[in-house]
Amino acid sequence: MKKVLYIKLLNRIVVQVGKQVHLGEIARLQGTNINLEPIRNIIVHESKKEDGTHTVIDILEILPLIQKIDPDISFELIGVSMCILELENAVSKSNFILFCFVWILLFSGSSLAIIYFHEDVSMQQVQQRIYYMITGEYNFKPLLLQVPYSFGLGIGMILFFNQWFKTRLNEEPSPLEVEMFQYQRSMDEYVLVNENKKPTKSVNTDD
Repeated sequence: MKKVLYIKLLNRIVVQVGKQVHLGEIARLQGTNINLEPIRNIIVHESKKEDGTHTVIDILEILPLIQKIDPDISFELIGVSMCILELENAVSKSNFILFCFVWILLFSGSSLAIIYFHEDVSMQQVQQRIYYMITGEYNFKPLLLQVPYSFGLGIGMILFFNQWFKTRLNEEPSPLEVEMFQYQRSMDEYVLVNENKKPTKSVNTDD
C-alpha cells in the first residue's frame, strides 16, 4: 500500500544553544502505513552560537533526511514550508537581584510617567476645583477625590492589561499581548525574507 506522510511545520520554536533539534519538535506528523517514531527522531539541526539569534529550517532540507529512512514515502505538506528556530542561551531563572533591578526600574519609570502626566494636565488643580463644585469649600488636598482616584487608576491598569500577577481575568488578549503578537509576526516575516535572500543549500543526496 502507498505510504503517505503528512507534515505540518510549526511557525517557530525556542531552542537552547547546543541542543539537537528533532523533526518531532518542529513539526506535527501523521502518516498511513508508516512507522513515525524513527521519523520524529530525525535530527534536523544542532544549534550553535554561530547561528546567531535565529535560524530557519526549510522543508527542502528535511525531505532528503526522511527519504534516507524510507525512499518509498510520498509527502503532503500542510501549512508553512519553513520553521524559525529562536536560539537562547541557558539563563538561570532564579536571579533575584536582576528581578529586583528590573522591577524597580519599571516601577520608577511608570511612576514618573504618571506624575509628569498629572503635572502636565494640572490634575491637582482640577481635583480642587471639582471638590469646590461639589462641597462649596476649598481644600488644598481633596483626599476625598484623590484617594479613590489613586485606587481607580491601579484597578484600571489591571483591567486594561487583563492580568493580576499570573492570573488572567478572562480569555480576551490584552492590548499589550496584541502588540507583542504583531511585533513577533513582523519579526518572523523579516527573518524568513532575509533567509530567502541567502544562497540556497544543496539537498542533493547523490554525493
